Amino acid sequence: MKKTIQRVLAAVILFAMILSGGFSEVGKVHAEKQQGTTKRAIYVVFDNSGSMYGDGNKAWSQATYAMEVFAAMMNYESGDVMKVFPMHDITTDGNTGSATKSSMEIRGKDDIAQIHNMYTPKPGGTPYTQVNNAAGELTKLLNAGSVDEGWLVVLTDGDFDNDIPASGLKADLEGKAAANENLYVQYLAIGTDVENIPEGNADKGLYAQKAGNTSEVVNELAEISNRIFKRNEYAGYSSEDSGLEFDIPLRKLIVFAQGKDVKIGSLKNEEGGEVKLQSDTAVSYSSTDGAGLTTFVKSTPVKDTSLKGQVAVFADESPIVAGKYTLDVSGADSIQIYYEPDVKFEAGLYKGDTKMEEGTIEGGAYTVKVGFVDQLSGKYIKSSKLLGEPKYTVSINGETQELTGKDGASQSIDVEVDGESLELTADVNYLKDYTDSASYTFKVCTLDMNVDAFKSANLKMLEDGANQITVEATRNGEPLTKEQWDAATLDVVSVNKDGEEFGIQWDVQKGSEVSTWIVTPKYKKGGMFATETGQADVTINVSAEIDGDDYGKAETVSVNIKDDKNIVDYLKRYWKHIVISLLLLILILGYVPPFKKRFARSIKKRPSIECSAEKIGLRDNVMKGNFEKDLASRLLPYVPETGRLTFSPTPVKKTAKVRASGGGSMLILNTSAFAGKEEITFNGMSIQENEKGHHRISASTIIVVSTPEFTYTCIPNVQRTANGEIKRGKRK
Repeated sequence: MKKTIQRVLAAVILFAMILSGGFSEVGKVHAEKQQGTTKRAIYVVFDNSGSMYGDGNKAWSQATYAMEVFAAMMNYESGDVMKVFPMHDITTDGNTGSATKSSMEIRGKDDIAQIHNMYTPKPGGTPYTQVNNAAGELTKLLNAGSVDEGWLVVLTDGDFDNDIPASGLKADLEGKAAANENLYVQYLAIGTDVENIPEGNADKGLYAQKAGNTSEVVNELAEISNRIFKRNEYAGYSSEDSGLEFDIPLRKLIVFAQGKDVKIGSLKNEEGGEVKLQSDTAVSYSSTDGAGLTTFVKSTPVKDTSLKGQVAVFADESPIVAGKYTLDVSGADSIQIYYEPDVKFEAGLYKGDTKMEEGTIEGGAYTVKVGFVDQLSGKYIKSSKLLGEPKYTVSINGETQELTGKDGASQSIDVEVDGESLELTADVNYLKDYTDSASYTFKVCTLDMNVDAFKSANLKMLEDGANQITVEATRNGEPLTKEQWDAATLDVVSVNKDGEEFGIQWDVQKGSEVSTWIVTPKYKKGGMFATETGQADVTINVSAEIDGDDYGKAETVSVNIKDDKNIVDYLKRYWKHIVISLLLLILILGYVPPFKKRFARSIKKRPSIECSAEKIGLRDNVMKGNFEKDLASRLLPYVPETGRLTFSPTPVKKTAKVRASGGGSMLILNTSAFAGKEEITFNGMSIQENEKGHHRISASTIIVVSTPEFTYTCIPNVQRTANGEIKRGKRK
């Protein structure tokens, strides 16, 4: 029995907790409101008729305990208000209280004692009067804008027996819900004796259920809990290890623990740091006997003294960061944990990794990204079990697309932006009817161009301007205005197949029509021969300022510059070079055999003269002759080398003036000095006295001069050592 009561109480308290502040709205949603800021008025019509206090019936004790917990969970900081309308007058100062009241208002935790000390002196039947009173006050409160949302909650265990509406229960409750677009009616009939139960109509804001027994009460209260505000329960908590793990930051964590000796301690992170305990409220069974004795209540009502609980809210000025935590709770029979995420829904239009700010954007390819942002890091959350599976709705210029983000994951859509404007709206529904939205408006300016380019052109024809590229710029498909055109610039860059600058110049002129340009290829500085030929990738870039923003558009075309130069073009271009080259060649040839006759390289500078003694008393010896070239003959082109060859020593010194004659030979220019001299022979032959011209000798000619004392022998290309051996060395 105790466990059954606790199940009922857990559901009742869950219902109360979900009715408290800090949760998303249902029905008519105000998406712009952040969680925890909605002002709510909860007006409860409490059936304190005699049947609630009948013999052995603890329903009154359970109901008042549930209302006490409910009041402890209200978000008073946001302006929440709870008002209880009992069907019969009550006192709020215990069994002996004398001042009765027809309702009580709870605006803060200090007022909760009214519920704890509530007593019904004279319980009676089940009149409808307080339903009208509560609905009337709630409607006025909503119409005045004092609260954002109102709920009329009717809790009864029997049919109404007085002041019953003529239009019928259903029609009357629907009319009460229709009194304001943010007013809702929740009707719950408890017990098996209720017969007249209105049929619910969610479209009109009326919800109605019946709970005939304990298990049905649990189920119906759970359903109501999911309908009104729908709180998010943390799953997987075990009191054995006391461990919690959050994968996103939280705004707050609410712990409700129930048990006779329950105590909620601290919430600590892995480092031992404590999360601030924002509020801690203890609740328990009523301090009164419940009701006085009447014809409906014949004995003192029984109350459940096991009813005891504690509500703790953990929150700080900064969010509870993601991570692992330990919750300290003792003496609890049941624990429910609820969380409120501290994330921000965001939608954006991205160009690569850059988010576009509202204003004017350029047409083209973009990505729309929707998801949740960790407000501590500013980054999109990749995955979170605590966010469930959000449903995203993205509308782009009226075209809607729905996306699902598993485990809170962000989603992206690739879009092609064109036209004059972009209207982007994104909505999200996540967890249990949490909603949010974002919208952006962009002006679209699509700068484009039409390029009409030649395919190929002959190099020699470039200068006549026949080959042109025509460029027309457009904004959103229309030509630029004259003002925009006048302020616009057009740049041309061309590269070859290796990606290097293509050697050509481009002449850019405005066209005859607004928004057009004429691009003409020209010789690069230096003329035709300095201009590159072959395939060129030409990139044309138009830049324009439109409505105060800078835009650019680039397009690349390929053109081929054909090389049509011929020999005449080369002669015209390089005739000076050719002439100079020929002159240099002629000059150089003047130093090269056979155009320049040179002495044999084998002739020694100091050829040996062998002195053979002809008289007794004289000794043979070796002396040195001499060969030297005339410097001028060596430097002048085409002039044969000349020189002097001394082939006998003093006192019979003989010197021949010689000139190179090619083929290793040389001519004796002073032939007359040796003509008719029998004592001087060349290869055994003397020069005849009547010999005309120049006598020819070579580097190996044996020249002999005979005297009475010595015979002198000289070979121009031979040089001997002191012992008479031929000296081997570098050729001279």
